[in-house]
Amino acid sequence: MASNMNYEKKKMNPVLWLLFAVIIPLFIVIVIIVVILNFAGFSVMDWTKEKGSELPVISNFITSPEEDALEEEISRLTEELETQTNELEQMETYIADLETTIDQMEQEAEQEELGSPPDEPAEQEEESVAGETDKSLRDMAKTFEKMKAASAAAILAKMDEEQIVLILNEIPSDARGDILQAMEAELAAKLAAKMLN
Repeated sequence: MASNMNYEKKKMNPVLWLLFAVIIPLFIVIVIIVVILNFAGFSVMDWTKEKGSELPVISNFITSPEEDALEEEISRLTEELETQTNELEQMETYIADLETTIDQMEQEAEQEELGSPPDEPAEQEEESVAGETDKSLRDMAKTFEKMKAASAAAILAKMDEEQIVLILNEIPSDARGDILQAMEAELAAKLAAKMLN
């Protein structure tokens, strides 16, 4: 019976022996080597990431700094695209509003040329429309002034020349110069000539 107990103790001892004689000392040696290499100036973590990224399964779990930078750039560009899309939609609504007010003013001007007698309410309505047009024109000019010159030039190039001249007259000269510079030379020359008249 005593020999059986000694035999069972000897059976358990190889597991404990493996733990205390191999695994724990190996772990301690690895920690000491990592600390010494870090003090020596060798980046163990970077080396581990580099070598781990070459292994088939482990590479899926390790991201490189280049991938992180690309993901940040993609998210930044996505946000910028969304803001520019929103600005473009706002500009299109402003343009549509301006076109409707211009159409209304042209119709009123045609009616006056035809000799229809102006009514007082029509004159008041015309003054309110003109006031609204001036306000929306100033708002539009401020919006174009805040935009990048190339973006503003691209949007303005799609508008009617008279509308462009009205808007450019409301923009300060330095911003106006940047926008005209970003336009095609022929269109910029036409607009500059119309602004002088």
